[in-house]
Amino acid sequence: MEGKKEFWKDPKVEIALVALLLLGGIFIRAYHFGMIPIGVHQDEAMAAVDAKALADYGTDRFGMRYPVHFTAWIGGQMSVLLSYCMVPFIKILGFSTVSIRLPMLIVSCAGLLALYLFARHLTGKWFAIGTLLLGIICPWHYMQSRWSFDCNMFPHVFLFGVCLLLAGLRRRGCLYGSMIFFGLCSYCYGIANYSVPLFLLAMAIYLAATGLVKGRELAVCVILYVLVALPEFLTMLINVLGVESIETPFFTIPYFPQSMRSKDILFLQFSWEQLWKNLAWAFSAVWGNGDKSITNTIVRFGPIYYLTTLFFVIGFLDLIRKIRKEEKEKKAPFVILLAWLIMGIWVGAVTKEVTINRINIIFYPVLAAAGMGIVWCIRKCRLAVIPIAGAYMVLALLFAVNYFGGWADISRDYYYEPYINALNYAKEQAGDYYCITPDPQGEGVSMVGQILTMYCHEIDAHYYQGISNVQDGREVVPYEQRYCFQDATEEMVAENEQTGKDVVYIVRAPQVELFSADRYEICSFYDAFFVVTQK
Repeated sequence: MEGKKEFWKDPKVEIALVALLLLGGIFIRAYHFGMIPIGVHQDEAMAAVDAKALADYGTDRFGMRYPVHFTAWIGGQMSVLLSYCMVPFIKILGFSTVSIRLPMLIVSCAGLLALYLFARHLTGKWFAIGTLLLGIICPWHYMQSRWSFDCNMFPHVFLFGVCLLLAGLRRRGCLYGSMIFFGLCSYCYGIANYSVPLFLLAMAIYLAATGLVKGRELAVCVILYVLVALPEFLTMLINVLGVESIETPFFTIPYFPQSMRSKDILFLQFSWEQLWKNLAWAFSAVWGNGDKSITNTIVRFGPIYYLTTLFFVIGFLDLIRKIRKEEKEKKAPFVILLAWLIMGIWVGAVTKEVTINRINIIFYPVLAAAGMGIVWCIRKCRLAVIPIAGAYMVLALLFAVNYFGGWADISRDYYYEPYINALNYAKEQAGDYYCITPDPQGEGVSMVGQILTMYCHEIDAHYYQGISNVQDGREVVPYEQRYCFQDATEEMVAENEQTGKDVVYIVRAPQVELFSADRYEICSFYDAFFVVTQK
């Protein structure tokens, strides 16, 4: 018996067990990677198109040199870190769904290791291993790791910063390194700009008051954070002031005349009614059935499993108890966890009707607190480990079956698979011009069709900008003339027939009747979109 206890205390056993679990987590995330979700989401296509332009020319698709924030959707901008991370993969592996999704997979798997290290600071080895398992099977973590959405970088990069912050209480080099990651959060998601500084301010006050960090060290931390995040904060400032873009030898700080993102922030347009709505949405998104978005949630499981909500409540109460009773030297990790949870609730309160993506910063601390709840229950009754482990095993298996089964079939429309198949088929045809229905889901967002076309046809940035007429290695009609994004009409088809234009059409079912079967070949994609070419 004594030998068994010594065996489980051996650090090599812990390392081997964690490595085995991480390999399992990586394997199930890499299984059928690039194939499910089927298709490509509009936002990951946008990030990929700009990443391709960066890889080719060091600009975004509009020609802006190394921007610190993307123009993206014209009126709704996009953070840049994910696209910059795509660049080396595109250069090495080429432009594909796998290469653009690999950065998120790698960062997410690194996030699992960081979650273990963070939990290790809280309560010890077995709690950390249990929390790691919770992260591996968590629906939110699994789903976001398999597709590329810029804002999903935020929780991982922030977690890296937290782990270094905790390590920095003993090694000052790690403390300073944490500021780099906290600064990089600003390039993951705009929400970081009004949440991370508040977290860091609270931590600075606490660490200085307890003497864990000296004033001179805090000053170095402030300088490092500001240096990293400054270009993003200057972007916010010049857009508030209406100042022109600032170009430097290394990057561009852009001005966006059509920006609409400020409407999503409560304290810029405050109302009590909206505050209560925001909080209700936040609690539903995290501890309820999610935001009911197919891309983010399988409703029957919720983002963290409904069972986890119970353990979170228990763990949260245990967290408060530990903060009250632990000694100063052991209290810091728990204070950081509480501050992180409060920051997540703050994000939910001040961000209009948050989705899972917008409040994703809260999920790691929720998992850590839930892990504390599970440990508390097992310590009260050792046999509780059997039903708890059994319940999560069943949930994880059911989730996997659903994710690769029913959800995969349902999600194909939300990741535009029929439309993308039509675009890929149209690219292979010998037409000189394209007429493409611009709004694949009928939501009034005509730019979606253009972005997905740029992604599927791998449009060269210089060709798009009109600098060059070379696309796919040959000279063609200028982009603005070659690609027409509007629904085909009878007048348009008749005019193209009279002028002899060789046009490839992508249309919906109602437009198919515009084309006679004796003159055109019609190829159907799920009876949703049709590619029409001349015989």
